Amino acid sequence: MSPASTTLLVCDDTAAKRYVISSWLRRAGYEVIGASSAAEAMRTVATRSVDLVVLDVHLPDRSGLDVAMELKSTAETAAIPVVHISAVAMEPEHRSAGLDRGADAYLVDPIEPQELVSTVGALLRSSGARRRAESLATRLGRLNRAALRLNVATTVPRLSDAAAAGVQLVFGGRGAALVSSNDPAVPTQLMRRDDGLSPRHVVSVDPETLRSMLAAVPELGRVDLSDPTWSALAGDALATGNGPGGLVTQRAPETTPAGACAVAAIRSGSEVVGFVAVDSAMVSDHDDERMLAELAQAAGVAVENLRAMEAEHRTALILQRSLLPAILPPLDGLQLVARYRAADGQSQIGGDFFDAFVTDQGTAHVVIGDVQGHSLEAAVLMAELRYTLRAYAQDGHSPRDVLERLDLTLHRSRPDMTATLCLLAFGPPAPDGNRTVEVANAGHLPPLLVRDGTGDYLDASGPLLGGLLGAPETLTVDLRPGDRLVLITDGLVERRGEDLGANLDAFAAGVTASVLTAEALSDVLMAEHGRGHGPLDDDSALVLIDVVAPDAP
Repeated sequence: MSPASTTLLVCDDTAAKRYVISSWLRRAGYEVIGASSAAEAMRTVATRSVDLVVLDVHLPDRSGLDVAMELKSTAETAAIPVVHISAVAMEPEHRSAGLDRGADAYLVDPIEPQELVSTVGALLRSSGARRRAESLATRLGRLNRAALRLNVATTVPRLSDAAAAGVQLVFGGRGAALVSSNDPAVPTQLMRRDDGLSPRHVVSVDPETLRSMLAAVPELGRVDLSDPTWSALAGDALATGNGPGGLVTQRAPETTPAGACAVAAIRSGSEVVGFVAVDSAMVSDHDDERMLAELAQAAGVAVENLRAMEAEHRTALILQRSLLPAILPPLDGLQLVARYRAADGQSQIGGDFFDAFVTDQGTAHVVIGDVQGHSLEAAVLMAELRYTLRAYAQDGHSPRDVLERLDLTLHRSRPDMTATLCLLAFGPPAPDGNRTVEVANAGHLPPLLVRDGTGDYLDASGPLLGGLLGAPETLTVDLRPGDRLVLITDGLVERRGEDLGANLDAFAAGVTASVLTAEALSDVLMAEHGRGHGPLDDDSALVLIDVVAPDAP
């Protein structure tokens, strides 16, 4: 803390003494404010930034000892050093009383100028070091909170925004961040946060500008905002407006950015993948630079973790899709369409599945199910259930017996997991296309039957698999050409904070009112009952079955 930037308060009711002490301190380079009473001193401390108080013990309106004690007992002023001066405290107990009640030093007349200046300097060094330590501890706590936010970001744009918010949190001023994605389908966006009250600003960065930025970003240094490469960081060069996905900013060509930003590179290994930036005025010493570098390093770790999650997610998703049937087999008198969609973002893969096959006895089977959880283990268990079910059905077991055996198998092999499943076994079609279907449902959403403009969920239910709660009772339904059956998993209709029954009714109404083909309707259902509700937290599957006449194509 240099004397020129330090403000001292000298409080003494004797004008001549106050003048002399003030002049000594001014010659040492300090800014000095005078006060003649305790009340005036307290008003000054409340309204001005004061770094140290020189306080006479004997004041006309109040004891200086009491003033010092009040200053030290108030959180806002407790860190201000207090130097008592006195002309009458000749005994050690007098000085001890002053120090015990909060004073940091006690000087007795006659006071030597050099002694006063040295005492003030020593106390300012000590208080400055303490303030720096407290400030550093506070900012380290904020850095820790910022790092936590970085590590829970599940997408590159959210990571960029968390980094910008982290700069703002740590430095208390305008912050910006950019993280590039290794997925060409994900646009690169620079996120900027101006203050705690204003919304974020989002600036889309084209590939050429991104390459220029990443090539020019220093490991830790300053960039000139008059350089076109860095103009997106300039707040006065942005005009805000509403756009898809939130508040979007566009370049305002009539303005010219000025000034500089302190920038630290975000690295993933040896590759520069982005940066964090803050106004240069906020980075004034080594501690500030270290904070910015630490934040960039935390963002780099978060990028590596996010990329590892993305790679794992892609691998698991490829595996899961390989475990689902690529092509549904033709079933006599039935037209089948199936759809599957994984959850959005970095959610782990789920255990939704479907299948269709014909046994050696000629019975057509259609199944849809959902394994508990969202993990690679859930996807593997999904495949196990699918193939085990096929084996039991090929052995000629009834739908009820198939689910009973699956329940026991799951309980023995994976006692900590459960699954829901709905199995449909279709009898052979009659010459007119009529046929029956036997439905066995183990805790899954019931099939929707659409007939003659009305849609109803079949009354088929039973306990889920894995709990040894008993086999479900089956339901046999007569079908005729023109009927439509729709099987779904809960990812299509279940949303946080929404009533599942109402969503099922809305789904049924949409299917019933549609005159689209099975292919077209399946696409519409996957879009309207998924994307319209924001990011998908769960995967979803759909199987649509049309009963057709014998001569239908």
